[in-house]
Amino acid sequence: MLNKTGLIGWPVAHSLSPAIHNGAFEKLNLPWSYGLYPVKPENFDKDIKKIMSELQGFNITFPHKEKIMSCLDDVSPGAASIGAVNCAKNNKGRWSGINTDSSGFLKALKEDINPNGRNIFILGAGGAAKAAAFSLAEAGTRRIFIRDPDNEKARDLIKRLNSFAPAQAVSISDDCGELRDCDILVNATPLGMADERIPLPVELLHKGLYVFECIYNRETPLLKAAAKAGLRRQDGLNMLVYQAADSFSFWTGKVAPLELMKNIVKGKR
Repeated sequence: MLNKTGLIGWPVAHSLSPAIHNGAFEKLNLPWSYGLYPVKPENFDKDIKKIMSELQGFNITFPHKEKIMSCLDDVSPGAASIGAVNCAKNNKGRWSGINTDSSGFLKALKEDINPNGRNIFILGAGGAAKAAAFSLAEAGTRRIFIRDPDNEKARDLIKRLNSFAPAQAVSISDDCGELRDCDILVNATPLGMADERIPLPVELLHKGLYVFECIYNRETPLLKAAAKAGLRRQDGLNMLVYQAADSFSFWTGKVAPLELMKNIVKGKR
């Protein structure tokens, strides 16, 4: 029997996840497949149960990472603390959800820079931002600043962080000015994914700043600005691979072929 998995979100046409997972399933000779399930926000309630009935597991991405939680039977403590799920599996009729974005983000970041003891500036307060913030708090950062146009979402993220890591210094940024004192910038917004918008004034990109762009489908305007300023940076490809590897293992119980997954991504650039 073929075990079907896939990516639920909007948009998803750009995703490299089918190539990554189907390549890994083939490598390990597993009877699994991975497809794309585009679901517009206004169609989520209507479509989600039907899609879930067809799948053994799934990843879920923007803009559904928070909303999916009410559709699951069990959510891991880590995902519950974060307030977002990006991976779920069906175990004998019960759906369990976890967050592999958090572990994937930190593994990718640590390939270039250790966040321990550093000041961090996070753009966004949605699912990806929550995953990044929680993993950074666990890594022992000095201070985290959150910037989101929706102050209510930013306050909710800070409340969750305060409960999860009471010793972690975290605050809202009103105008991005705090970035001048930060070591790492994380863009966890969709700005730049399919347009030329930059999520903050480029003059704030100062010498010594490390830029982590969670978007992976293109060189975003933010990455171009960081390159022009001579800053160290990375896009979201390694984060994608690491979270995919953790998702793969969660579904199949097998160790993911990480190097193969990385090579697949490199070939798709």
